Amino acid sequence: MKEHEMRRNEEMWHFVFFSLLIPLSRALSRTDVMGSSFFETNTDFALFGHAISNHVTKGLAACSHLCLSNGECISFNFRRTGKNWGEGLCELNNDSCWANKKLSLSPEQGNVYGEFIDFQINQYVFTNLGAKGPNGPKKSQLSGYNGTSLQGQISIDNGIQYWTVPYCGSYVIEALGASGSNGTSQNNTNWRLGGLGARIKGTFYFNKGTTLKILVGQRGMPTKNFIQRPGGGGGGTFVTLKDNTNIIIAGGGGGGGGLAEPHYQDGDPGQAIENGTKHGGHDGLGGFRYQTKDKIFGSSDIKASSGAGYSGDGNSEIPGTEAKSFLHGGRGGMHVINELRNGGFGGGGYGMTHGGGGGGYSGGGVTGTKTSGVSGGGGSYNSGSFQVNEAGVNEGDGKVIITLML
Repeated sequence: MKEHEMRRNEEMWHFVFFSLLIPLSRALSRTDVMGSSFFETNTDFALFGHAISNHVTKGLAACSHLCLSNGECISFNFRRTGKNWGEGLCELNNDSCWANKKLSLSPEQGNVYGEFIDFQINQYVFTNLGAKGPNGPKKSQLSGYNGTSLQGQISIDNGIQYWTVPYCGSYVIEALGASGSNGTSQNNTNWRLGGLGARIKGTFYFNKGTTLKILVGQRGMPTKNFIQRPGGGGGGTFVTLKDNTNIIIAGGGGGGGGLAEPHYQDGDPGQAIENGTKHGGHDGLGGFRYQTKDKIFGSSDIKASSGAGYSGDGNSEIPGTEAKSFLHGGRGGMHVINELRNGGFGGGGYGMTHGGGGGGYSGGGVTGTKTSGVSGGGGSYNSGSFQVNEAGVNEGDGKVIITLML
């Protein structure tokens, strides 16, 4: 799918309000008394094969009024023939994408498609279904959606959820990254706090039948049976197309440091920008482990995994234990010691001497020495319109909230 078929710019968002004094039927908000109608427009799209008449009008608003006055019209295509959306060709349609869910719009440069709508909201909430640790939910956990709008609509493959868009229209997607776990040490009642996950929100246009891949990040897990007990990194939350094209990603928080030494710190939050922190990754890569005193990358002084990114894995002192990128399945970091399977699903790194880095579009790093350190938060990504990008908002597991506006 081309980018302009997935995303909508600000020109494509116009909600127009009309007060009507005449009886009008068939359009979605028309009544036989004074009432209100809304239409929503999509720039560079058209609906073909349903025209009932063609007219020349002076502008988009005149075309919409013409449709309102025609009892058979419920959508229209407007193509400018003059300047500045002045005079143009107005094509009235007897069907619409909103009214007939089997229809899809076609890209058509220079056209504006408009349809009358009932202003309503359908919401779909995706969770980790109770899964914990480095691996995502299993098929057997899909019963967690029973009684919701997602019942029977989700398939799972290796923890990643697949959902098919039910209607063409405008969708607001809010992604929440998972938080890193708190850290402490044996016989200590205090905590170093795990970083909170990012909140990333954008608006998109999808045709009916578009398949989304959704990885809901899971919080980092605590360490229990060692003197030093840092927290695992939180997983990033990812929404992509079926072909792995990025849509929106929310970074996870870094794990809190242990308290056996006084110079370990709270984990960094999931970031509102694309890069991870504390020698974190960039451009979708995983974070790094960095010994700050001797300026050594990959130092054995730091026994933890940095966070993974969209395409790049995290970094660990033992190959195979590092957090995995979204493209490599998104598994959280897990040390050979079973107790240290504490990185959150979504690329959160495990913590052993230091807290694990947060997963995200780019992974969080882990920096410090043998007696100090801090874990970074994962970066985020947003390709939508009307963006809201916030660092350090979400505590606990991640979540994806998709709202159909039309």
